[in-house]
Amino acid sequence: MSAGIVDIATAKPGRRVDNEHFTAIGLTDAWIRRRSGIASRSWLPDETPLAEVAAEACAPVVTRSADPASIGALVVVSTSSRQRVPGIAQKVAHLAGLGPSVLAFDMNAACCGFVYGLVTGLSLCDAGRARSVLVCSVEAMSRMVDRTDRQTACLFGDGAAAVLVEERAEFAGFRHVAGCDGAQEALMRETDAGGIHLDGAQVYDRAVRRMSESAQYLFDHGPAPTVLVGHQANGRILEQVRAFTSHLGVPFVNRIEHSGNTSSATIPLAFAEELDAGLLPASGRLGAVAYGAGEAWGGVSVDYRVPASTAS
Repeated sequence: MSAGIVDIATAKPGRRVDNEHFTAIGLTDAWIRRRSGIASRSWLPDETPLAEVAAEACAPVVTRSADPASIGALVVVSTSSRQRVPGIAQKVAHLAGLGPSVLAFDMNAACCGFVYGLVTGLSLCDAGRARSVLVCSVEAMSRMVDRTDRQTACLFGDGAAAVLVEERAEFAGFRHVAGCDGAQEALMRETDAGGIHLDGAQVYDRAVRRMSESAQYLFDHGPAPTVLVGHQANGRILEQVRAFTSHLGVPFVNRIEHSGNTSSATIPLAFAEELDAGLLPASGRLGAVAYGAGEAWGGVSVDYRVPASTAS
């Protein structure tokens, strides 16, 4: 047997921030939409603990599980968590109703974090180290950006999503590709003064190339995905990746308009929204590709079979 995705849930609490919010720093709705494809995004209150948001996404999956005690591991992926010691995974496990024997740990691979976390969870299942694994991405990117920075303030949003992976007889084996280049760490980084620095032109070119190459690898080393979800970094990046992968002949998901860039959470949030809207069947094979700071990139293809309308 091989592992696949059997459930998914999301959480996007907080307030809805429309583009008009950024007129105070000289940006217009038309300019933001044209440059990023974003119309609105969710921002969490500054006082809301990320562990609570992650648990809000995880709890429905735990509740719906036929055997919550079989969840042997929890991977909490976050770029924006400020809590170092202890990490937040153990608190998330407690709040979500997982038992004390669960292996729970934090992971940070920036915008590629969900791909890395999902590969880790699937590998734990396939190695027989856990019967099922919960992978949760949670982000409050609005707390990292300089909200007066015209380049980045409008790009980022907040939210969380969790997927449950477990072994089933009907699932084919997962495939993945991943890589990194630490020499490129300056392209995207948190600055000493606060905020996020992006080398826009290079990030654009490298993100398109790395995600397109990762998608091609997944199709060349089947089973082929039935849907492709790229990291929702920027609408123009997404449409370029869509163009480069159009010959693969599968739906390509672009859900950035009302989410913004939620870093590691973008892929599961977009996938869940597409499922909840009835635009994807409840079973198929997900191809997820991402590129992020580090620099890190990768892709994973995995079978999924989820209950109908489980995105929230």
